[in-house]
Amino acid sequence: MTAASATAVTFDEVFKLYYSLKSPYRKKASFLCNEALLLQLMLLKDNNGNYIWKPGLDVGKPDTILNKPIRTSSFMPALAAGNKALVFGDYSYYWVADRQSRTFRRLNELYARTDQVGFLTTQRVDGKLILPEAVQVLQMKAGA
Repeated sequence: MTAASATAVTFDEVFKLYYSLKSPYRKKASFLCNEALLLQLMLLKDNNGNYIWKPGLDVGKPDTILNKPIRTSSFMPALAAGNKALVFGDYSYYWVADRQSRTFRRLNELYARTDQVGFLTTQRVDGKLILPEAVQVLQMKAGA
């Protein structure tokens, strides 16, 4: 789905994104965006003048839009032409898998002067959306 603007999202577009996801996936679905878009979404109102963003007032309860949790990530693209700025879906169909075994190194010499021991560990992982229909994306309008 593509937004009408390169830098703004409307209530109608959020609503269309919500219903573009098939109903079985909506049960566990949530929104994902960056903080700049979240601020825009917090200011959106429906046709009756009510805000569609609802703060999570109880401990452990997330903020919601259209009664679905909304989460932010600094890794989501900015609001710019052609970027995929808002995602709605059931992320249980995104699988993360180990690519290689973990490595673990003890660094005795590096911190010996302060009588400490350092540790260096790495793990290579990969991820893939196994069922693409479980996630829908709102892409900003491409530049002119």
